[in-house]
Amino acid sequence: MELSSIGESAFILRGECPHCHHLASFPTVSKPYIEGWGTVGARQIGVACCQACHGYILGIIGSVPDPGHFSRQVFAYQTHYPLGVPNDSVAEEIPKDIAPDFREALRCYSVDAFNATVEMCRRSLESSCVQLGADQSLKIESQIDWVKSQGKITSSLQTMAHKIRLAGNRGAHPPKAITKEEAEAVIEFAKEYFQHVYVTPARIAKFDFSKSGALKKR
Repeated sequence: MELSSIGESAFILRGECPHCHHLASFPTVSKPYIEGWGTVGARQIGVACCQACHGYILGIIGSVPDPGHFSRQVFAYQTHYPLGVPNDSVAEEIPKDIAPDFREALRCYSVDAFNATVEMCRRSLESSCVQLGADQSLKIESQIDWVKSQGKITSSLQTMAHKIRLAGNRGAHPPKAITKEEAEAVIEFAKEYFQHVYVTPARIAKFDFSKSGALKKR
C-alpha cells in the first residue's frame, strides 16, 4: 500500500485490497482525524473505500522528512487495517494431498518469506511426483525424470519441474537467498505445472460432446 495523493481534508491510498485482493485506489470517505498537526510524527487517520469492491479500510499516513528538503515534512503511508489475509486459494482439481503444501507456499510468499516459498513449491512438486507413481525412495530429480519417462508430463513441464527443484534446493541452503522475483517465477512455474497435470485434464474430462455422450445424457 502507498499514499497516492493528499489534499487539505482527504487522502488517497493505492494498493492491494485486503477484502478482494485487487489492486485499487482507496479515497477517504470522511474527513481524516489529525493527530499532532504541525509536529514531527503527525498522523492522519481516515476511513477509506476500495474502488474495486467498496470494502472499507482504516488508513493511516504520517509525516516524514522530505528527501529533497530535510527541513520540511511530507506525508507518507504508514499502515492500514485490516491487513487482510493472504490469497492462498488453489484450483480444486489439485489433489488433496498436494494442495496444502502449495497453499503454504502462497502464504509464505505473502509475508516475504521467499526461501520458504520455493521450498514449499518443491515439496508440493515432490508430492505430485509420488502421486503420479514415482518411487518415494528416489531423489526428486529422479522422480521428475521418471514421471517424464512414463509420458505423464511433457519435456517443457520436466524442465519447469527441475527449475522448481533447483530453486527449492537453493532456498534450503545458504548462502544465496531467493529474491522476490525468483519466488514469483517459481510460483508461476508450479501453477503452470499443476494446471497441465491436474486442472486441464480434469476439466476436459468433465465435458463429453460426442454423440455417445449426448445419448447418455438423455
